[in-house]
Amino acid sequence: MKRGFSGGKELEQSLKELGKRSTMRRTADRALRKAAEPIRDRWAELVPVDQGDLKRSIQIGKAVKTFQKNANQGQTVSVFIGVDESQDRRLHIYAPESEFGSQRQKAQPAGRPAFEEKRDEAVERLSEDLRLEIMKTAQRAARKAAKAGA
Repeated sequence: MKRGFSGGKELEQSLKELGKRSTMRRTADRALRKAAEPIRDRWAELVPVDQGDLKRSIQIGKAVKTFQKNANQGQTVSVFIGVDESQDRRLHIYAPESEFGSQRQKAQPAGRPAFEEKRDEAVERLSEDLRLEIMKTAQRAARKAAKAGA
């Protein structure tokens, strides 16, 4: 099933009017990060807590793997919601075992159920957050231009 939000073409045009591609990308990145918060928060609620390391490591961040970096080229912007293994090296073993299970451990999925439950809210939130971020960025640019002209 395809998901989307209304006003996408208008938002895209507003982003293009901001000028530089780097400004457009930073604006979209801020909105995406805010929109991803409900998924991250729900994931943290659902994850099984042993010592709490896995729960604390669920983050929203920049794409880190090669295929994710390739998604952040051109006009595409993406964010990563997942386990930040830099906090604890054991998580690269424990996190998949927790989510998918193993011979020794029953699966206790949290990431996929959190995504399924909160994706519609995230898409709705993205539309509003992107509008707000575009307005804020345009206001900052106007203030900067006024300051430079004064």
